[in-house]
Amino acid sequence: MDIFPALSSETIGTIVSDMDSRGFGVAENCISADALTDLRQFIAEAVERTGGEYIAFSSAEVEGTYLQELARYPNFQSLCRQIYSIGTRQPAPPVAFYNILRCLAGRTGEQNAYVFHYDSYVLTILVPILIPNEGQPGDLILFPNTRPIRKTYLGNLIDKILLDNPVSQMLLRKGVQSGRIKPEKVRMIPGNVYFFWGCRSIHANEPCDPDKIRATALFHYVDSHAQSWLRKTLLGLRQRKPQLPRPTPTIQPA
Repeated sequence: MDIFPALSSETIGTIVSDMDSRGFGVAENCISADALTDLRQFIAEAVERTGGEYIAFSSAEVEGTYLQELARYPNFQSLCRQIYSIGTRQPAPPVAFYNILRCLAGRTGEQNAYVFHYDSYVLTILVPILIPNEGQPGDLILFPNTRPIRKTYLGNLIDKILLDNPVSQMLLRKGVQSGRIKPEKVRMIPGNVYFFWGCRSIHANEPCDPDKIRATALFHYVDSHAQSWLRKTLLGLRQRKPQLPRPTPTIQPA
């Protein structure tokens, strides 16, 4: 079996249409059972080493796994380029994915719930690997396409300041928990692959029961402001500022 199947033009068009209308699109039954089994073993061993707590991996830390193969596989790359091109009406740039593997477990996993944010990248691809069948499975929640792709980093930064602050986060969290605010909720199925406009959609995940593991791989494609002078300047200033140690990794959730 291919690492990832080639999808028809009709299927790709439906994925993009669903992303624009309901906020996300799905490619069904694309990840084999064998690949999921191998990844779950990798995840179980990693979580055990943390004592049953949250852990996240970057691209370099998943070398030799199916996730590395997937990121380099022509069918998968072509699919993401086509989705980007159709959805943005722009040519897809030849850039690599930014990858994260997130494993929610224990009390530290609960701390990574309801962290509402926009991604820096235009297209977000979410590959569920391990999703609990009972209790709280950590569903993806979306407020789809609440802004356009910002043409400048300054516009993006203003949005981030308005969203990424304690007051906004508290209001969104309490609104969702009470049911007064109703985001799109996505119950993910391992084997499927989910697509949404990460830089346009406010999103987060609900809590996962601390005695279970929720593991998802994220592939981010095209950072529109990667070359921004303002962004590079602010990043340089932040890197020169002394950093206090953190109890858990700071990873963009989804």
